[in-house]
Amino acid sequence: MKKKITVILKKNLVNLGSAGNIVKVSSGYAFNYLIPYDFAYLATSGRLKHYKMFLSIKQKKFNEIRDKFQILAQKLNKIAKISLKKKVGNTNQIFGSISDKEIISNILYLTGEKLEKKQLHIPNIKKIGIYNLDIILSNEMRICIKLQVFPAFI
Repeated sequence: MKKKITVILKKNLVNLGSAGNIVKVSSGYAFNYLIPYDFAYLATSGRLKHYKMFLSIKQKKFNEIRDKFQILAQKLNKIAKISLKKKVGNTNQIFGSISDKEIISNILYLTGEKLEKKQLHIPNIKKIGIYNLDIILSNEMRICIKLQVFPAFI
C-alpha cells in the first residue's frame, strides 16, 4: 500500500483544512479514521474531475454576485443622503424609531435596487440630525451613506 494517499475533505478539520480541500495523508489515517467517520473520501480521477467542475461553477457564481454588488455599489455611491421626516417632541426627540423598512423603501425609490434588512447597519437614532448609515454588501464592500432625519410638522 502507498504511504500517502489523496483524499477530499467533507468536513472542516483543524489540522487538515476546510471542507472541499484536497489533501495528502497517510493511508492508515485515511482508511482507519477519515473515511470510516465520513470526514473525507478517496480522491479518484472521476471525483477530482467532479470536484474541479463544481469549483469552476462556484467561481462563476461568485464572479456574478461580485459584479452585481459592484453595480449596486455604483448606484449607492450616487446617493448623497437619504432624508426621512419623523414626528418630534419638544426636545427634538423623535417619536418611535427609524425602521429598516423606511430606509429600504427609500433606497428602492432612489436606486431601483431592493436591499435586505441584514445588509443595513442602522445606528441608534433618538433625535433629529444627520447619522451615518452603513450598507454592507459583502466582506470587502461597505458603503456609508448619510441619513438625515427632519422634523415633520403636522
